[in-house]
Amino acid sequence: MSITLQEVMQARSRISSYIRHTPLEYTKTLSQLYNADIYLKLENLQVTGSFKPRGSLNKLLTLDQTQQTRGVIAPSAGNHGIGLAYASSKLGIPAYVYLPEDTDRGKIKTLNQYGVSIKFFDSIESARQAAIKDAEEEGYIFLSAYNDRSVIAANGTIALEILEDLSDVDTVIVCVGGGGLASGIGTVLKAVNPSIEVWGVQTANSPTLAVWFKQRKVTPVDLKPSIAEGLSGPIDPDTMTFPIIQKCVDRILTVTDAEIIDAMKAMINEHRYIVEPSGAAGIAALQRYSDELRDRKIVITVTGRNISWNRLQNLLSNPSIEHRYGQR
Repeated sequence: MSITLQEVMQARSRISSYIRHTPLEYTKTLSQLYNADIYLKLENLQVTGSFKPRGSLNKLLTLDQTQQTRGVIAPSAGNHGIGLAYASSKLGIPAYVYLPEDTDRGKIKTLNQYGVSIKFFDSIESARQAAIKDAEEEGYIFLSAYNDRSVIAANGTIALEILEDLSDVDTVIVCVGGGGLASGIGTVLKAVNPSIEVWGVQTANSPTLAVWFKQRKVTPVDLKPSIAEGLSGPIDPDTMTFPIIQKCVDRILTVTDAEIIDAMKAMINEHRYIVEPSGAAGIAALQRYSDELRDRKIVITVTGRNISWNRLQNLLSNPSIEHRYGQR
């Protein structure tokens, strides 16, 4: 079940010509504010504006010719679909993305630029069920955003880059939705240096893996809407990410929507980066858990920037107006 370091190295070899080695930027402002050495892993500067193309590229590049000809299908409320669209356009593989009707207009515009086939549904769960059904009936490859070995291994390439740029890091903070990113990054860090701590961050409104991690078992979780759609919504109880996270993640924290919005504002005001809600969760964790992070050398994953201008303005001016579930 576990992902190996060799799988991550192989993923890097496959995808390196299609993606960027994103910057690891030291932030003097946050370091002074929280009495730690803090670096930002800027996956918001990755192609398509998030880390997601890594996993899609690795998956598509491992398919055989017959599978590639049939195509790949995925439900998404944003970045997962955009990552698949980018990968499919680069490799000439048909892709089908199923979206909820309330998907951010900016993300829909980006998807259309890649020329993928798009269908809309009344909810992300309806989109997921339809994608599963069509994959079975049409022979498409169904691509989960997190419950897939190829995706997790590709996400681990982010950790390889972190270690190359900051070999003495002692804490890495990772946004957590379905756990694919934390599983990949944690696998690499613990294999190379088990003393590096990996902290996951979920939304307080959708804390599935935080609850499972604390209880050490899959258990029902009360989910509420969150502005961070990429970190929200139900998770497959059989996901392979949970046992991996139990082995390679030290803590899973939660942050509120209000804290996420404060983090988005800080990224604009202090660093001039637009970051979507899901991408700002790691920054949001700094304030709540600052006492425990003092004197550490920290890397925070900033996972995405894909948010429309209208939605950004609405959230920053009135954060209570929008809440919805999403898909990683």
